[in-house]
Amino acid sequence: MRISEKPFNPGELRTTITIKTRAVTTGTGGFQVPTWSTLATVFAKWENAHGSEVWTAEMAGASAAATVTIRYRSDVDPTYAIEKGGELWEIVSMDNIRERGELLELKVKRLRSG
Repeated sequence: MRISEKPFNPGELRTTITIKTRAVTTGTGGFQVPTWSTLATVFAKWENAHGSEVWTAEMAGASAAATVTIRYRSDVDPTYAIEKGGELWEIVSMDNIRERGELLELKVKRLRSG
């Protein structure tokens, strides 16, 4: 498979992630509380930001950033989150690579608790 004129090895999709959808419920005292539901568990290529990307991410306010590549899914929305290893990551941007409906590239940053 070729993406952006570069060969892409599907074997690189070896990290298991869970795509989470957000819902808001009313908690005690009438406060709105976000809850997360599982949309799907998929294999992904996970690349932590490194080098100059780290500085760029920090300037944008992301304490930890990564690029996640998954097989294309039409049901993924930028308001969703990614769970990896028990940590939630917010989707910052999405790209249907070359508009071919084969792969989605997600830029993510770690969600802070609280």
